[in-house]
Amino acid sequence: MRSVMSTLRLLAGRLALLGMFAIFAIFIYGVGMRYAGHPPRWVDEVVTILAAWVVFFTSAFVLRWSEFIAFDMVFRALPPNAQRVSMTAAALIFIVVFGYIFYALVDYVLFMRISTTDMLEIRLDYIYAIFPVFIAAICVRLAILIWQLTLGDHEAALAELSPADSTDEVSL
Repeated sequence: MRSVMSTLRLLAGRLALLGMFAIFAIFIYGVGMRYAGHPPRWVDEVVTILAAWVVFFTSAFVLRWSEFIAFDMVFRALPPNAQRVSMTAAALIFIVVFGYIFYALVDYVLFMRISTTDMLEIRLDYIYAIFPVFIAAICVRLAILIWQLTLGDHEAALAELSPADSTDEVSL
């Protein structure tokens, strides 16, 4: 199971890297065309849309828990058993809240099909579709974390929550 997950994370990382490359290439193209006197009007819109998709996709499928921004001074001061309990409770609360708003979120995204972007006229439900995917993926990841903290290898789960060593390198 771990090899499947690491392979999927590697593929997601490469897809995120490709998205970042596309953002950079389109942005540079737009700058070059502005200096050439023919500014394309669609570049800003595409870069903004791609950036939102890459950020939410990467947050949902690539980043480890320790790579998210966290204000965890109190959490770090707790003993390991209290960390397990508090993280399990926090994850459960997040799943309940996200689960509660999920229907309304999906309904709103589907409602946005009536509007389009200004330049390329892409339907806004396509633009915002990544957000429910992000919420669902985070809930699944939190459920897995809860399982690891309660029934699985809780020491490894707590170690995954710890900030990574600054000398670690990410390989894509």
